[in-house]
Amino acid sequence: MGFESELKYTVRDKDIFTRVAGLQEIDAYRVRDKGFHFHRDTYFDTEDRRLLKAKVVFRHREQKKSSILTFKAPGKSGCGFYHRIEIEAVTVATPEEITGGNLPDLTPVKEAAGYFGNESLTAALSVANNRRILELSRQRIPRFEIALDDVTFAGPGGTAHVMELEVESVAWEDEDLKSVGEWLTGRFDLFPAGPSKYILGMELVGEVTGRNIKP
Repeated sequence: MGFESELKYTVRDKDIFTRVAGLQEIDAYRVRDKGFHFHRDTYFDTEDRRLLKAKVVFRHREQKKSSILTFKAPGKSGCGFYHRIEIEAVTVATPEEITGGNLPDLTPVKEAAGYFGNESLTAALSVANNRRILELSRQRIPRFEIALDDVTFAGPGGTAHVMELEVESVAWEDEDLKSVGEWLTGRFDLFPAGPSKYILGMELVGEVTGRNIKP
């Protein structure tokens, strides 16, 4: 079982992406631009939105060379950043096969099944993400990644566009994660974002909103 520790911010001015990506150092970490990566996500849920209410994510990600199934659930709280359980596995299953009940025998599916049980799944939300990744390293060891996300949500309520900046630990001390966040927020107009693109997307374009779900 893996864990994810990250900070998430809403970005209202796209020029901030250019300015951040142009930095050579962030909080004394060396910056390496790893370029742009496009992926398309499908988020699954039951008709009564059990996963949304539990703040759980069950997601299919289609990227250039592979597809990945991901399960995420809340981890420890009160640490000043988002900490979540994260379990991933490469899959050949398509979103259509998953909603058709043809679920692969993979750990993310088994974990998500603890929430949806025997209920069938629907494709609740589609997300197209143009992501730019920056690697932060010290002494040539990667410590953090910054994702500059240009996101389009699509759901029953139409489409919506948002920009987010995420800072994620890469096998390093979580206390340093907050330091990187403070460095960035002290120099750029960044606004705290919720823990999940699924929650945000459902609030914006889903037929069932997350208004009663506090980020």
